[in-house]
Amino acid sequence: MRSILTPLAALIALSPAFAGRPMQVADLFNVKRVADPQVSGVGDLAYQVGTVDLVANKVTTHIWLKRAAHDGLPAAAEAFELDLGEGSQAHPRFSPDGTKLCFEMGGQLWLQDFPGKSRRQLTSVAGGASGAAWSPDGKWIAFTSAIVPSGSWDQNGKYLYSKAQTKTQVRHYRALMFRHWTEWFDPMQKQHLFVVRADVPPAPTEQPRDLTAGFPYDIPNFADVSAGDEYAWSPDSKSIAFGANPQQDEAVSTNGEIFELDLAGGMPKVLSANPAMDSTPRYSADGKYLAWRAQRRPGFESDKFELWVMDRSTRQVVRTTRALDLSAGNFAWRNDELFFTTDVQGKVDLYAWAPFGDGKARRITHGLHVESLALMPGQDQALTTLSSTHEPSDVYNLDLNSGLATRTSHHNEALIKELGLTPAESFWFKGGAGKDGNAPQVQGFIVKPQDFDPAKSYPVVYLIHGGPQGAWSDSWSNRWNPQVWANAGFVVLEVNPRGSFGYGQKFTDQISGDWTGLVMKDLMNGLDAGLKKVPNADPKRVVAAGASYGGYAVNWIAGHYADRFAAFISHAGIYNTESMQLATEELWFPRWEFQGWPWESPQTKALWQRMSPHNAAQNFTKPMLVSHGELDYRVPFTEGIQLYQTLQLRHVPSEFLVWPDEGHWVLKPQNSLYWHNAVLGWASRWTKADAAK
Repeated sequence: MRSILTPLAALIALSPAFAGRPMQVADLFNVKRVADPQVSGVGDLAYQVGTVDLVANKVTTHIWLKRAAHDGLPAAAEAFELDLGEGSQAHPRFSPDGTKLCFEMGGQLWLQDFPGKSRRQLTSVAGGASGAAWSPDGKWIAFTSAIVPSGSWDQNGKYLYSKAQTKTQVRHYRALMFRHWTEWFDPMQKQHLFVVRADVPPAPTEQPRDLTAGFPYDIPNFADVSAGDEYAWSPDSKSIAFGANPQQDEAVSTNGEIFELDLAGGMPKVLSANPAMDSTPRYSADGKYLAWRAQRRPGFESDKFELWVMDRSTRQVVRTTRALDLSAGNFAWRNDELFFTTDVQGKVDLYAWAPFGDGKARRITHGLHVESLALMPGQDQALTTLSSTHEPSDVYNLDLNSGLATRTSHHNEALIKELGLTPAESFWFKGGAGKDGNAPQVQGFIVKPQDFDPAKSYPVVYLIHGGPQGAWSDSWSNRWNPQVWANAGFVVLEVNPRGSFGYGQKFTDQISGDWTGLVMKDLMNGLDAGLKKVPNADPKRVVAAGASYGGYAVNWIAGHYADRFAAFISHAGIYNTESMQLATEELWFPRWEFQGWPWESPQTKALWQRMSPHNAAQNFTKPMLVSHGELDYRVPFTEGIQLYQTLQLRHVPSEFLVWPDEGHWVLKPQNSLYWHNAVLGWASRWTKADAAK
């Protein structure tokens, strides 16, 4: 019998009958990574499942299929793994009639026919092929690939050959930006939008057609802002809308625009007239309207995302969600309504908005973490993945009328029953008071060990999230997973201070230009409140740990509130604001957060210096573990070097984890295993009962 959630697996999680063994670090790598569920026009389901192979040091992803009842055949009781060849397969996309499945394998697109096992390679292009999107008439598949800006296959081949033959490894740049996350950009390679015939095999010499030949910007938007696919077909299969940043070479602009092009040819036309970010276009079923996500403040990546609806006949935006204090994530049309996900107090719930109704949004789910959205035939249900702090992602059917979810896949069910993990406990406390004297309520979460004993004293790990605009949520994560810390013997405390998502845009805004004020008051008040909630948590055995802005916060706290903590863990943390923020790649971020550049005025320079943790290095006394990836271009590796060398020069107990093959996150399985054992070992070392005396 299929299970009903409201909320996710609540009965399993809370029942003593399911109490299991404590989770070990190794269990984190036994979790199946379920993602990207899709549904065909006849109701078949496809999704991808990643399996960690620690020995091979990789995650292999395969596609699973669950048949619906059609063509005289009954529905399948369970999903099964498709045999699609060696290696990983990902990004499953059904043809409109459900008879074919397009997927990515080996950096190219492939087609699988149903029924039967007929399979053929659809693309073979030097720049790789990804992001397949079927035209509604089933004749074409759009995808993106790298090519010279002109779009000439001949020029591209000559350029790549010349590049392969040269003996120099120099990179020669004449504009920004020139690198992003872990990748150095090649000015002669742009991500363009292509189409390839899908209804008939192409001729042996036929190449996919570059729809954006001569277009000087990357598609999709390089800033990773889309919620789902960044381009969409019109219902008549004659046009494609997509997002791109026409000022990407400046590195200080968040001006994403929505473009539209004709399949028949011609240069893309700009549809949006908005100096801030526009992203993720979606056509209404009748083709009359185009909706997308839009921000209003140029240069601010964490502004609220509204939904804008444009009348295609007039090219005018006629409706927006400006009046709603909700930031839209994934969204989809259902008839004349738009369903969208949004952060709400540590959850990600689903709302519906009728742009031509009363303008109000109605809440569909309560207390879930909705991670994706694919409407099913009939449009009364959606296919999604759900997770919680105590249960990894699986596929669910979500009833769009009742908001209830029904489990569809069972990839992680047995493991979670074996572990019997404890849910996160939400609590609220008074945050720091601003200049107006107002102090909002701030939310935190507590995760206890599976075998928690109220009579026993426990050390505490205080996890601080990055961003700084972000949030801890009641969801599963393969990184910074609170269950791993809790079942290593810690009470885990997480707080969503000023700057966090899910509490209104004003709350999010209150960290910009003030990285060390209200947010630090919230964090210290949250520590007090969390310790009060768990009386047997030892206030003398608290370790603060965080990454990115969380690492920055740890570095700041180490110089200003060290007496509250036994030790620190700083991963990819900002240490010197001027050296980091002028070496990062997305330069719009420091420009907004620090209200300009340090050379623009004495006041701005003072702000940059005042908020830099390195200026309090004289106060560093408590042990700190520093961790940083050499390929981190967001918070460059030199930040970790400066921090560690300062600690060593001051004779503060400290160690340095250097990851030559990692960027901002530690992702490779064996690296992740080492990282988890190292940070848990460090936290345990400095929170032993005798170490606290």
